Amino acid sequence: MEKKNQKKRKERKKIVELYKGKYFEVVFQDWRQQFPGACIISGHKERLSDMTSDEWKELGVLEKELERVCIKLFNTTMFNFACFMNNAYKDNVTPHVHFWFVPRYKEKIKLFDKTYEDRHFGYNFWKWGNSRLKNQKDIFTQEEREKIFKMMKKELNENNLK
Repeated sequence: MEKKNQKKRKERKKIVELYKGKYFEVVFQDWRQQFPGACIISGHKERLSDMTSDEWKELGVLEKELERVCIKLFNTTMFNFACFMNNAYKDNVTPHVHFWFVPRYKEKIKLFDKTYEDRHFGYNFWKWGNSRLKNQKDIFTQEEREKIFKMMKKELNENNLK
């Protein structure tokens, strides 16, 4: 049974891992795309203050490349970039530095014959995320989220990340 679970985890990782660098990996949010192109950039340090200058440099290069990809593919207007570590303490697990990369859209976009609207553009995305009535809806199917992932994976230029 454990081997079967390991295989599933390995297959899932292939679906969600956009990039793996020296210090960080970029994980596509395949469970939900409330904001097309949303990712998590995950590192292995417990605190921001533990990060080295090389790690900060890699993070900056990753963020810049993700912005380029989202602007090209989705005509993204701006980006929210946030570090939240509260759940690690709430869930009593070892914390690790990770950042939310959240593309935001002033104008409606067409994707897979659907019209996507960032209902709360210009406001803190987290504020509305906890409201069942006002939160941003994910209009994409799992298959469409996988297509978004493949589009981003194809466009991501690893030469820009060195």
